[in-house]
Amino acid sequence: MNLREQISSAMRGTVVVMGMGNPCRGDDEAGSLVARKIADARDVHAIDAQDVPENYLCQVADRRPDTIVLIDSVDLKATPGSVALLEKDQLASYWPSTHRVPTYLLMNYLERESHARVFLLAIQPSQTDFSHPLSAAVSSSIEAIASILNEIVAIRQGPAQARVLSQSREAPT
Repeated sequence: MNLREQISSAMRGTVVVMGMGNPCRGDDEAGSLVARKIADARDVHAIDAQDVPENYLCQVADRRPDTIVLIDSVDLKATPGSVALLEKDQLASYWPSTHRVPTYLLMNYLERESHARVFLLAIQPSQTDFSHPLSAAVSSSIEAIASILNEIVAIRQGPAQARVLSQSREAPT
């Protein structure tokens, strides 16, 4: 199953997307950038939590979502830009976290408080040093993930909505 199919099958009902990452640490900003790119998508509430996702937990749970998608840079021990869809129980092998609160604890809390399905879209960074720019590999993954999420949302809105969205993307600017 490819990434598009994995994400599509995981997303059900009302969706909240929380992008995480430090904007000063190169590829660590990936999750935040994806959230900003899908912020205008209908029927999805996107939050750019940057490096303080714990500040947004109540806001996420209060929306009573069916699905919560967290997006973050994670050292997957893979090629930079690689993307994996991870469940909470898979996160133990991807320690440590750059966040004050480990991602698996965030996922535990969100599952308990919202009763939603929570998963993580993990993006393999090339580098996360302070003051470094975003790498080309991670930038490409950000674009691909945002495109996939926007496409899935458009399909879920129905054929007429998807057609309008597709036409508006093709219109010259």
